[in-house]
Amino acid sequence: MSETEIAERFKRETATHVMEIKHDDGLYRHLRFKSPKHGRYWFDLITVPHALIFRGDGESFVFSRTDDMFEFFRSGLWSDGSLHIDAVYWAEKLTSDRDSVMKYSKELFDQQVAEELKEAEADWPGVTKAWDETVNDFFASYNTEYEHDARAAVDAFEFWLGDDTEEPFRFQDTGEWEFKDYHWWFLWALHGIVWGISQYDQARAAAPQGGEQ
Repeated sequence: MSETEIAERFKRETATHVMEIKHDDGLYRHLRFKSPKHGRYWFDLITVPHALIFRGDGESFVFSRTDDMFEFFRSGLWSDGSLHIDAVYWAEKLTSDRDSVMKYSKELFDQQVAEELKEAEADWPGVTKAWDETVNDFFASYNTEYEHDARAAVDAFEFWLGDDTEEPFRFQDTGEWEFKDYHWWFLWALHGIVWGISQYDQARAAAPQGGEQ
């Protein structure tokens, strides 16, 4: 799922969310974002010194970088009001399971294979069609929706031009191919963090000085 698709999805799924400040004492905060109409896609932002916890209607994530993690994530709030997500850098600040934020992407797999086959067609005409039959035929042995099958397919694939004395086409260095991308929920959570901080900042700015927030 692309960054644009995630942004649109987040906006759609939080359209009626409101913020509830459960606790706000310096670096100790607990904010809840939830629609008054339903409980879907609710989430909390919780901070203590040097940590921010995102939890909600899915897996939780814990980040650590600076004393005030709201200040850290404010880098995603641009002056024009737009949100900018730095998934690669922010994922490095996870203290919870980093591996959980990545998942196999068939789109990346298909892109890698397509690039390899495009180059191979010059020397092995028909290799692309042969590959398509290998993975898309009704009786195909591999289901590339799954990483295990996808890797098995590229490792086993051979294409002969018809003369068995010639070297067949084989994919090279497949063990170095990377097919993982960020899980949509992790990207959604990052949008939630930045957007949630913006809501908090707006509420504080609107609150009378010395008044309750």
